[in-house]
Amino acid sequence: MFMDTRAAFYENPVIIADRQAWEEINLKDAGTIEVEIGFGSGEYLLRRASEYPDRLFIGIEKKSGLITELAKKVAIHNIDNIRLLESCASNAFTHLFPACSLSRAYSLFPDPWPKRRHIKYRLFSPQYLRLLNNRLISGCEALIVTDSKDYYNWVLKQLPGTGFEVENSTIPAQFDTRFERKWLEQDFRTFFRILLRKTEHIEA
Repeated sequence: MFMDTRAAFYENPVIIADRQAWEEINLKDAGTIEVEIGFGSGEYLLRRASEYPDRLFIGIEKKSGLITELAKKVAIHNIDNIRLLESCASNAFTHLFPACSLSRAYSLFPDPWPKRRHIKYRLFSPQYLRLLNNRLISGCEALIVTDSKDYYNWVLKQLPGTGFEVENSTIPAQFDTRFERKWLEQDFRTFFRILLRKTEHIEA
């Protein structure tokens, strides 16, 4: 982690480019912290941060191009409560966030890896769900939304023993993200929602 040496990353205060930038956040004093896993074009993250200026929002994304593009939007909108991290979710949650530090996490339209040989790459395995549980404050929530019924059913099967109370349902479009708009253009009208509420702390 923090191996990027491009000047644009180090010069932009929105982007967490190194260990020092991460430590300056001081999670213990940051108050309410929300994390979006795989923010894509960042529309939802921008709206949440605008609606809740007293909270800190951390966006995790593996693609550096998406990070730099969202950093520009953050500057244009003069939003000062967003920080962006180039990482895969499992590494970030394993190495950066301490136990019981997050108030909310969400992943909108994660890659479902539909081919059977790629299932091992799917996010929200039992191991990752236990890690996510450990990082959330008791009683707080994680939200997963997908267009894939197969992925939705797969995630539900991973949940036993991960310390979450589960609320699952189908929902209409409501997040106005790039992927949601893409599916609406293809006449998708129903999406799958999994809301996880931490009811038991899992050691990880």
